[in-house]
Amino acid sequence: MFNTTTSIARSTLAAAALCTFAGVGASVAQETPQLTVTLATDDNIFNPTTSSVFQLAQDFGYFEKHEVEVTYIGLDGTPLAAAALQSGDVDVAHITIDAAIRLDAANDLPVRGFLSVGSGIPFLIASRSDITSLEDLEGRSFAISDIGGLDHALTQAVLRSFDLDPDLPDYVAIGAPSVRVQALAVDRVDATTVSFGTYSSVEDVEGLHMLLPADVFASRAPAAPKFLVVREDSIEENREALQRFTNAIMEASRDFAADPDVWIEAATERRPDLTPEAIERTAAFNGTLWCVNGCMRRDTLQASFDFTYSNPDFSDVPVIGIDDIVDFSFTDTALEEMGVVETEGLDARY
Repeated sequence: MFNTTTSIARSTLAAAALCTFAGVGASVAQETPQLTVTLATDDNIFNPTTSSVFQLAQDFGYFEKHEVEVTYIGLDGTPLAAAALQSGDVDVAHITIDAAIRLDAANDLPVRGFLSVGSGIPFLIASRSDITSLEDLEGRSFAISDIGGLDHALTQAVLRSFDLDPDLPDYVAIGAPSVRVQALAVDRVDATTVSFGTYSSVEDVEGLHMLLPADVFASRAPAAPKFLVVREDSIEENREALQRFTNAIMEASRDFAADPDVWIEAATERRPDLTPEAIERTAAFNGTLWCVNGCMRRDTLQASFDFTYSNPDFSDVPVIGIDDIVDFSFTDTALEEMGVVETEGLDARY
């Protein structure tokens, strides 16, 4: 349930923001910095991970508070999102770090990652019950978002970490997490990689089980697989909008981390297909994954870079360093203005 004080505060904040906008002239409103952002998903289904902060920051008025106008563009998967950033059709793309490295190092498009919304990997592998080991995935249909998408790349990485052929399963690109997990539930595919929260919607379906739990998956995958990326040549033009966006996302993440009941209430409203118990378990799982300090720690990013370049597919990609592709200035500025939050998660600042 909503904490009453928090709920009133949210309502008051949103109302104040709306009143402020209503009271200014049209010319002032037009001066509000704007951003177009793609989240590499083409649907509006609420994903019960820390990535839900994108939708909730908009719904709860955080963008209004920080006076930035954000328009989300729906695109299905990291490859399309990266292509949209490359073409200039969007200002910001939420893409995998390996995709960003490819844009910069292999495609000669200087880009900069500036913010993340989740530390750690909330993924797991779910399958038909007759699949009892990763080796049993050989030749079985495995639903993914798209070739090169985050779930596909991380599944291959996890299989490789067990010294298995990354192409052991028969990958089938069918789209969003909700579509993949429902395809598994009705026996159209044999396995898939989805988030802990998404799996909750089918965990009671007979004939399914968790083949690889989230904690094991996380131990085999990079801590920071994805971040928000901007073209380097557009940073100065959009600096004010990017800073306000960063501050808004970080403040929202902090609020949901500090008061999980607010997130639980929002998730319950947006995902009536999930049981209250499943949503509460998901909230607990997300507890230390929120990026309360922006998740732009050099050590975790370096680990992700090292992980990316350990992939045989990157053997021909020129090696670049963190400072070639990361801009720490936005989270640094936000931390100077908002302070550092103590956390036990991977976003801790020492």
